[in-house]
Amino acid sequence: MCKCGLPVMLLLLGMGPWAVAQTATCDKLEGEAKALAQKLLASQYMYDCCDQAIGECLKAKPTCRLAVRLANNICRRVADKQDEATIVRGLAKRARSMSRGKKYEIDLKPEVAARVGSDAAKVVLVEYACARCPFCSKVTPLLHKEVLDGRLKDKVRFYLKVFPIRSHEFSKETGLGFMAAITMGRFWAFALHSYAHFDNFCIKQQTAWAKAVGLDVEGFERLLKDPATRKLLVESKKEGLRNKVDATPAFYINGRKYVGDMDIEELVDISLEEAERVEGLVHVP
Repeated sequence: MCKCGLPVMLLLLGMGPWAVAQTATCDKLEGEAKALAQKLLASQYMYDCCDQAIGECLKAKPTCRLAVRLANNICRRVADKQDEATIVRGLAKRARSMSRGKKYEIDLKPEVAARVGSDAAKVVLVEYACARCPFCSKVTPLLHKEVLDGRLKDKVRFYLKVFPIRSHEFSKETGLGFMAAITMGRFWAFALHSYAHFDNFCIKQQTAWAKAVGLDVEGFERLLKDPATRKLLVESKKEGLRNKVDATPAFYINGRKYVGDMDIEELVDISLEEAERVEGLVHVP
């Protein structure tokens, strides 16, 4: 074998001077995927805990939890066939999301924000969502499940604030429905039912959906017409605009605006990172 081909072959095999400490997720990669992961681990730097490249931080003792988390994030992305530029952009957006930047004021009183999650949870995750937002209909139920009985249980308190998007047909009317459900104390049942039937929507179905989840129909219809409900919706929208919401879903982690990728795995992972941060869990035991 000629000498000029040796480094490439070693890189593909995860050996030689390019090799870095691995995680279980990274160890599953092979061939070109493993080579890309190793390249990124050697070239991308940490934004907290350690000043070196992620791969070098993985080898350090004690090892930063964040190094393991970011390595797994890179290798998951590689396994999902994301290209190098996409992965680098994703890491940069994650770093901006986790910087000690501005914290926004968000009203989380029960009459204006729906909540799920333990009182003891130290991470507050807020979503501004439109009732007629297609992506909200997919990611919101997944987050609700993760907080209720999944990976984020007892770690995250998840709140939803209603933010109608004008370009979504019937966003105002369905936003009023969401606010009415908050007032009646049955928001999550109503919202999850609405999102589950998102593709079969008809504005006349709102009342039927309210009935299906056990809401008093007369009370629900009365609230839809109540100026007080409209005022709550307007104030929720104004708050979102003050907090730089320009699309839905928009997420805030302990008051900081999240600008990273919106897929469920990224949202769960960055929430767990924040939980470790606030709990002071810096290094792998």
